Amino acid sequence: MRVRGPGVLVALVCGVMLAVSGCAPGQKNVLPKISLAEARETQDAELERFRELVPYRIIEKDYGITPPRRAMSCDSILDMQPITPDSGVQLFGRWRAMTSGDEDLEPLLEKIRAEYEAKPGWTVVDTRKASEKNTFIGVTVTSPEGYLYYFDIDTEPNRENQKTISVASSSPCVEVPEDFDIDAEY
Repeated sequence: MRVRGPGVLVALVCGVMLAVSGCAPGQKNVLPKISLAEARETQDAELERFRELVPYRIIEKDYGITPPRRAMSCDSILDMQPITPDSGVQLFGRWRAMTSGDEDLEPLLEKIRAEYEAKPGWTVVDTRKASEKNTFIGVTVTSPEGYLYYFDIDTEPNRENQKTISVASSSPCVEVPEDFDIDAEY
């Protein structure tokens, strides 16, 4: 049974992204000064490119790209540390879809790998996501600017005979903007 609360899943994804990115206290403000709106636009545009690489005919349910949400501190994301002028901020996003449980998704993973390995300055690393059945495989794709995209597929169907395709994303750490609103969604 793979039942997890959304908070646990977000914390797990954030932890994996943080570990893979190497973004930690002391490695902040990677991007030149840009607005959080620009960071979100860049991040969501790439999530849409991933989405376009998945043949529409295999998608049974498209959950879409998550809407803007609150920015998080670059310091100890899993510990939910407060955002301070020195902490920097980071944005997270996601796109998720379901396919038939009969669909072989490993060729799709190879297609994604090849597409991003061919892009100058991008890096691709094979990854395996921890799960009860250890059925998620994927690639972590890093843009030249430091945006991370964790593309994963489920190799085994769930109880409803569906498989998951998911892309979790994180922006690089950026300076806390002067007009930053902790309650705003970016």
